Amino acid sequence: MGPIPLQQSPSHQGRFLTAIAALVLITLSGCTVPSDRPETSSESTPGTAAAPAQTGDLPENEAILQTVYDQIEALDLCDGTFQPEPAAGESQVYPMDDQALVELLCATTAYQLVYAYVVYHSDGSLEPLSLDVFYPDSTGEFVRASQAVVAGLADFEPNTGLLTIFSKGRGLADCGSLAEYRWTGRELALELYRYKECDTPDGEFVEPADYPQIYP
Repeated sequence: MGPIPLQQSPSHQGRFLTAIAALVLITLSGCTVPSDRPETSSESTPGTAAAPAQTGDLPENEAILQTVYDQIEALDLCDGTFQPEPAAGESQVYPMDDQALVELLCATTAYQLVYAYVVYHSDGSLEPLSLDVFYPDSTGEFVRASQAVVAGLADFEPNTGLLTIFSKGRGLADCGSLAEYRWTGRELALELYRYKECDTPDGEFVEPADYPQIYP
């Protein structure tokens, strides 16, 4: 009769499996498991600092006006007509990006005002502007000219850059000129000019918008 195979008890089988598991753990502990992730440094990589943005910040409006007042004589801005008190109350500053358009009230007359226009640059320099106008010569032909000062009633719209000046020919405001200029970023360019002679009897009022168109 052949040998009879030995049957292991359940407790003996459990001890055997435990020993096998321990051997596997010991073997694995001596191995280095490769990682799929690249090695990273514990120190963070510093970012590139952005260059400081150049701002076009301008001084306060009062400081800009004071700069203009200080240069009135040197630049002959008001053609010798400057009156300090009206100027302080009515002059305007319109910031435009890195520069400003200054509406300088030079003087008051019997029925209208006298203005000069200046560009204030971000470096503090001033650039006087001239405004184009038309006037009839001795033959009745209209001549285009540039003026450093202009008399009238001005209205400037910063959002559109439109400057409108109504210049009265006389106190009744029934004649004179109506001009429209557009701020281009460098100058006040003439877009429209209307003119009416003071040749109608007093009291016959005509709206400036209905004056004969001279330009364009």
